[in-house]
Amino acid sequence: MDLEVKNKVCDFDAFYKSMCHCRKNVMWKDSVAGYVKNGFLNIYRTLEALENDSYQIQPYTLFKVYEPKERDIVSTRFRDRVFQHAFCEAYFYEQMTKGFIYDNAACLKGKGNEFSRKRLICHMQKYCRKHGTEGYVLKLDLKNFFGSTPHSLAYEAVADRVPDEWSRMVAKQVIDSFNQGPDPEVGMGLGSEMTQIIQLAVLDKLDHLIKEKLRVKHYIRYNDDMILIHEDKSTLQLYLAIIKAWLTNRGLKINQKKTQIFPLRQGIRFLGYRFKLTDTGRVIMTVMPEKISHERRKLRKLVNRAKSGIMTKEQVNRCYESWRSGAGNKHRPGTHGKKAHRNTHGLILTMDQYYKNLWKE
Repeated sequence: MDLEVKNKVCDFDAFYKSMCHCRKNVMWKDSVAGYVKNGFLNIYRTLEALENDSYQIQPYTLFKVYEPKERDIVSTRFRDRVFQHAFCEAYFYEQMTKGFIYDNAACLKGKGNEFSRKRLICHMQKYCRKHGTEGYVLKLDLKNFFGSTPHSLAYEAVADRVPDEWSRMVAKQVIDSFNQGPDPEVGMGLGSEMTQIIQLAVLDKLDHLIKEKLRVKHYIRYNDDMILIHEDKSTLQLYLAIIKAWLTNRGLKINQKKTQIFPLRQGIRFLGYRFKLTDTGRVIMTVMPEKISHERRKLRKLVNRAKSGIMTKEQVNRCYESWRSGAGNKHRPGTHGKKAHRNTHGLILTMDQYYKNLWKE
């Protein structure tokens, strides 16, 4: 065991910074406020448990979310979230993400939703310059990716990247803690920073298969959502068979309802937007109707929280401004001077009025 890694992770200052990071936007929760109130003592107790190898992950909180689809969420307790974030920042994140392809974008520093949208626009424009608007898209989605991943795949992803014995033991403890399903050796929760990073690594070999062996130039992945663009439909059908076989051999399944091959001219639905390629090479981004409905429901809940004294109006304003700036930033730079256009001016005006009316009710 490399004691240098453990000492680097189990550092009071690192835990304090982690606590400050994890408490952002959730201080209204009683559990978080209670932990932070006695933060120094709670951090000391966690470090003491880690030092004498008595640290145990606390029971998870289980609940469902219904947007954008119904999913079971396994929420990590705040004390364990602080440890996992400190562990990721000090060592785990860098080790696990080495060698990732550039277009693997979810949960990674400097990337995320906006990065992925911009990359899809870039790929569509590059494709258009060489092949025009005629072509096909293979859109893949996995069935219950987090809930169906065998623990053996997760162990393998960690072992391939993490040389430190103690760090592998910590990762195994996190993986093994998700044993609530009918098969205790299958499935991990969505609410853990470490499992999100591990899951990205689980499909990393597939990314390299697609990019290096199949030589797909226009490919992007956001978690388990994958987009491939190619000029030939039959080639994409062959790629789909190869990818499906790779996943099946590892106990993973494609979501048949959401996986499809369709003409590029039809437009691509991705991360809450529809991306439409025009004959001039411009990409039109349109917010999907279900995302608008989701944002309206979310705003109503937040405003009701503020009226009940759980949150402040300033906090709700920041949440709305964050959505507004993301949806309303009309132009995004493309390549070679071209731009992607967001058709959202009317939407922003309508949502502004809706938001004002919520406070008047």
